[in-house]
Amino acid sequence: MLARAYLRAPGGYVAFLDETFQLDDSSPDRAEFYMLSAVVVHCDDLGGLRSGLRKVVGGSFWHTSEELKTPEGRARAREVAEFLGDPEGNEVGIVAIKTPVAEGAGDAARAACFQQVGKALCTGGGLLAGSGVHLMVLEQRRMQRNRSYDTSIVKDLRKGGVLCRRCHMIQVSPSAEHLLWLPDLVSSAVRRHHLGQKGDVDLYAPLARILRVTNCP
Repeated sequence: MLARAYLRAPGGYVAFLDETFQLDDSSPDRAEFYMLSAVVVHCDDLGGLRSGLRKVVGGSFWHTSEELKTPEGRARAREVAEFLGDPEGNEVGIVAIKTPVAEGAGDAARAACFQQVGKALCTGGGLLAGSGVHLMVLEQRRMQRNRSYDTSIVKDLRKGGVLCRRCHMIQVSPSAEHLLWLPDLVSSAVRRHHLGQKGDVDLYAPLARILRVTNCP
């Protein structure tokens, strides 16, 4: 399914999307927020980027938050950030942050971030190709009701004219598409940099030149 979708991607670009959030205000030093990150890759670069990423990671599993728990993992995360941010690469990152998030408004915050990222992808311009990016590959959430909600977001955005009719979303597990590791890393990097959670390793600096980060109203 993915391979066929990549071949048919309008304009030849694919956006890989993932989220990170903090919706529990029990910790006084952490603000509530929702963030959606997209990493845009041209279809011609998918194979090389995927194999290079696996080589840097050294395996078939990656989750940035887990890697950041150990010195070795933090070093690997920095290597992945440098790999993605390589000046010779063509990848672009689009990130939307919604903060603060009112109690019980997590779904609304996700929809707002989706609208902002989706509009940027569809219309193009800036760091993106002028014709836009119309195929989105989203990390699939575990619960069916959440997956259905994400499908409804895209449907509503298309109906409202935010996304064009060519825009299409596929939900898959990172085990099926390792390039979903990239927006996972970007989300962690932007979270730590923009929300004051920098820790022991700077993941943002290698990525800064390829990122466009915006706040949702």
